Amino acid sequence: MARVRAPLTRSTLLETQRLLALAREGYDLLDRKREILLAELLAVTPEAEQAREAMAQGFQAAYDALASARMAMGVDRVGWTALAVRTRVDLKVTDRSTMGAVIPTINCTIAGEDPPYSLSGTSAELDRAMAAFRALAEAVCAAAERETAVLRLSREIRKTQRRVNALGNVVIPQQESIIKQVREALEDTEREGFFRAKTLRRRNVEKGRLRDAETGSHGDGE
Repeated sequence: MARVRAPLTRSTLLETQRLLALAREGYDLLDRKREILLAELLAVTPEAEQAREAMAQGFQAAYDALASARMAMGVDRVGWTALAVRTRVDLKVTDRSTMGAVIPTINCTIAGEDPPYSLSGTSAELDRAMAAFRALAEAVCAAAERETAVLRLSREIRKTQRRVNALGNVVIPQQESIIKQVREALEDTEREGFFRAKTLRRRNVEKGRLRDAETGSHGDGE
C-alpha cells in the first residue's frame, strides 16, 4: 500500500476523491473505446484475409497470363511492348478516424490509353496479361487498405489496453489507498479530539465539585 505524502487533511481527501472519480470515468471511456476498436478489428480482419488471398491469386493469374503472352509473342516482343506502355496507377488516400485509429481508404485509378500499345503485332494473350495486371494493381490497393486498417486498429487497441491496465491496476488502487489512509487518519484525529474534550469536561466537572465543596466547608465554618 502506497503511503500518503500529502497532508492527511480533509482537503487532501476531497481532492483525491475528485481524482478518483476522473480516473474511474477515464477507465470506463477507455474500456468502451477498446470494445469498439476490437469490434472494428474483428470486422475488418476477415476482409483483410480475403484481400490478401485475392492479391495472391491476382499475382498468380498475372504471371500466368504474362507467361502465355511470352510464349505467343516471344520474350523480346513482350519486353519491347512493355517499354512503350505509358499507363500509370494513381492513388488517392483519404483517412477516417475510428476512436483515434486513423483508417485509410485507398482509391486506385489506372490512367493511360486503353489499350496502351498498338494492336498490330500483339496478341490476345498480351491483352489478357494486361487485364490481369490491372486487376492485380486493384487487388494490391485493396489488400494494402485492409492490412493497414488491421495494423492501425491493433496498435490503437494495444495502446488503449495499456492505459486501461494503468488506470485499473495502478492509478485507481493508489487513489483508493490514499482515500482510505486519509479517512483513517481523520477518524483517529476526531476520536482523539472527542476523548480530549470528554477528559476536559470531566476535569472541569471535578474542579467544579471541588470548588463547591470548598465553598461549602467555608460556609459551615462561619
